[in-house]
Amino acid sequence: MTAHIVWDWNGTLLDDFEISVEAASVACLKVGGSPVGHDDYRRCFTRPVRAFYERLLGGALSDEQWHTIVETYHDSYRRSLPRARLRPRTAELLAELSESGVTHSLLSMGEHEEVTEVVARLGIAESFLAIEGMHRRVRTETKRQALERHLARLGGVRAQPVRVERVVMIGDTLDDSEAASAAGVACVLLGDGSFDRSAAERLGLAVAPGIAAAVERGLRMIADR
Repeated sequence: MTAHIVWDWNGTLLDDFEISVEAASVACLKVGGSPVGHDDYRRCFTRPVRAFYERLLGGALSDEQWHTIVETYHDSYRRSLPRARLRPRTAELLAELSESGVTHSLLSMGEHEEVTEVVARLGIAESFLAIEGMHRRVRTETKRQALERHLARLGGVRAQPVRVERVVMIGDTLDDSEAASAAGVACVLLGDGSFDRSAAERLGLAVAPGIAAAVERGLRMIADR
């Protein structure tokens, strides 16, 4: 098996951090909270997402508040989504890696239909063996569950079992790292992701300044296995 990269989408290949912070801020204000800044977002981000908002707002949420937050966030995010762009040189990097024999798949915690639509609109859908978002009927609480299912399905797409020692995940949250560790795959996080850098340092996680550097480091990690 050649090397395989499982890419996260939101905040990793799709640079949507700014609109995500804006949407979270609008949602918090809607339920009486304060505006959300970049540092607040990174420091508090966690899954399940309800716990993230409880951190931001400093207390437990009622079901009514949570419903309001979900609806408000998604309305704001979707209005702003056309502003989001791929990270610089994403398409070129995927093509170069594919030519060298590296395969790719994409795993997002966003809604499947929305993810596949945006990936296609941005012209990189053909780079991936599989593109998966979350379906409302089978939405999982953690990236760990989603990654386990994704790797199992990849075996069917490739017509051979996935060797986890040849897989690297590239993401932007501690949840990505936790999922990769549980699945036995390597992981590199982007340094401008949605996490507290001090927490990543304490945990000894691999962090890179951009997607090209993340690929380079990830491929070195699996080469050493």
